[in-house]
Amino acid sequence: MNNSAGLLVIDPGFFTTVQDLGRPGLRAFGVPLGGAADRESYQLATALAGDAPGPAALEMTLRGGVFQATGDVGIALAGAEMNAEIVGKDSRRPVASPGSGWLREGDQLVLGRLEGSARAYLATPGGFRTEVRLSGRSTEKPLRAGDFLPAGPSQLESRRFPDADEETGPIRILPGPDWSRIDRRALVDGSFRVSPQSNRMGLRLEGLIEVAADLDRLSAPVIPGAIQATRGGLIVLGVASGTMGGYPHVAQVISADLDRLGRLWPGDSTAFRALELAEARRLDRERRETLRLRDLRIAAAARDALG
Repeated sequence: MNNSAGLLVIDPGFFTTVQDLGRPGLRAFGVPLGGAADRESYQLATALAGDAPGPAALEMTLRGGVFQATGDVGIALAGAEMNAEIVGKDSRRPVASPGSGWLREGDQLVLGRLEGSARAYLATPGGFRTEVRLSGRSTEKPLRAGDFLPAGPSQLESRRFPDADEETGPIRILPGPDWSRIDRRALVDGSFRVSPQSNRMGLRLEGLIEVAADLDRLSAPVIPGAIQATRGGLIVLGVASGTMGGYPHVAQVISADLDRLGRLWPGDSTAFRALELAEARRLDRERRETLRLRDLRIAAAARDALG
C-alpha cells in the first residue's frame, strides 16, 4: 500500500476521471476547455471540502466505484444521488450525498449506481494532487484499478447538505449562426432523446427534425453547448469537444444551462426553448452570483467545523 495519504482505486466504476475547472484561455491553441461536465455539482463538492472552486476532484459517470484510504482522508460528495458507505474493518457507516465525512487508513469508500443524474463528484480538502499538464489536472483518461490518487491528510465533519432545487423544463438556447438551416419550429416544439452514443465530447440527440439539404460549410470555432445539425440528427457539444466544427451551428445552449447537459443520462428526453440574448445574459449573471454565495457559505462552514 502507498505510504502517503490518498485514495487507492479498487474499482474505478464505469467512467471515472480527474476533473477541475479545465483549461480556459487555450482554445486558440486547439486545447479543449475540458473540466467538470456538471460544474455546479463539482463546485458544491469542493465547497463541502472547504475549498474554493479549482482543486482536482473525481467525476464519476453512471456508477461510482470503490476507493481505499492510505491515511486519514476527508471526502465530500455531490451531484447524483447514490448509495455511499465507508466500510472499515469492523464497521459500515453511510455518507450523505451531497455531504461529507472522512476515511481512516484502510477504510474503503463504496459508491453505488448513480440516480437522478449521470454524474457525481468526489472531492477532498486541497484536491487530489495528480499531475499538472498545461496548468490543469483535468484528464479524459479514465481511472483504472490500482491507480493511486495522492491527497493531503485531512478530516471532514460528517454532515449533509440539503438537496437544492434543480432547474427543470426545456433547455434554453440562443439562435446560432446557422439558425436558418434547420426547422426551427421542430427544434423548439419537439422532444429529443439522448443517444447511448454520447460522452463528454457531446450528446447525440435522437428525434425527427429537418435540416437543409446542403450541410457543407467551412469549419468555424465552436464552444461547449453548440448545437450542430448532422444527417444523423443533432449533436450538442460537451466540455471535452474540439475547438472547431464543420457541421452547421444552428443554436447555442445558454451558459446558465450548460451543467444540465452533463446530468443527462442516455435515454433521457429533453426539449429546447429559445431566448433573447439579454435574457440569457441576465440568467447567467444571476446564476453565477447565486453559486458564488452558496460556495463561499458552504466552504466557510466546512472550515469552521474543523476549527
